[in-house]
Amino acid sequence: MEKKLKKFISSTVDYHDFKGAVDIANSLNCGIEISRFSRLADIETDFEKNKKEYSAILKDFDNEITLHGFFSNLNVSAKDPEIARISRKRYYQSLELALLFDARTVVFHTCFNNLLKQEKYRQMFFLSNIEFYREFILEFENAGILATIENVHEPDPYFIRNLIGAINSPNLGATIDIGHINLHSDLDVSSWIKEYGIMLKHMHFHNNFKNEDSHSSLLKGTLDIKKILQTLKEIELYPTITFEIFNKEELIASVDYFNSLCAELKIET
Repeated sequence: MEKKLKKFISSTVDYHDFKGAVDIANSLNCGIEISRFSRLADIETDFEKNKKEYSAILKDFDNEITLHGFFSNLNVSAKDPEIARISRKRYYQSLELALLFDARTVVFHTCFNNLLKQEKYRQMFFLSNIEFYREFILEFENAGILATIENVHEPDPYFIRNLIGAINSPNLGATIDIGHINLHSDLDVSSWIKEYGIMLKHMHFHNNFKNEDSHSSLLKGTLDIKKILQTLKEIELYPTITFEIFNKEELIASVDYFNSLCAELKIET
């Protein structure tokens, strides 16, 4: 891992205006994380068309690319075989897009339901994810692409950490979403970082006031961004960073703030 924090912006900054998001990434000298590829209502009918449109927009994009895999309503561990089938299809389509766009990292959710407070559910979910990823990760190893698993509703890092450990592949790592931690975990971000250690490969940066997943500016919320960066520096971890902020003006302000903190802490970006 390079000893610098490479910066990306999520294409969600302009929602479905992918060209606009790429222009913003260029203006900020950041990479782009392709997220919410196509409109879900049209994914079956427009998948091939959108692949061509996105490829044309990225033709002259010189910075690096990451990809957020499909996640909405998916569950590869579902007991209903049709739900599991379509979920697996979307995961493999995510890999297809990564290969097409030369994305080196793909982010997936576990789709874990933290409202189900049953140990049996947790164990079943864990074992079925192991079964899926043992097969799925072989495709990433063959392609030389990194898959990462992101926390969403997880209250602690242990489920994802143990899953990555069980798969034990150099092509599977963790993504920390700091805004999701702020909403759903009693542990602070620094504790998650230390728990993952070298498993941590990628991070999503946005902020909130612990009341909704607002994907706000780094300057609007209760997270201490400087402390997070200090933790990364102290234990010498340099994951790639995606600013997953939905408002363009807040995104630009956040990148400037992030850059100023990194300069103060003498962290290369």
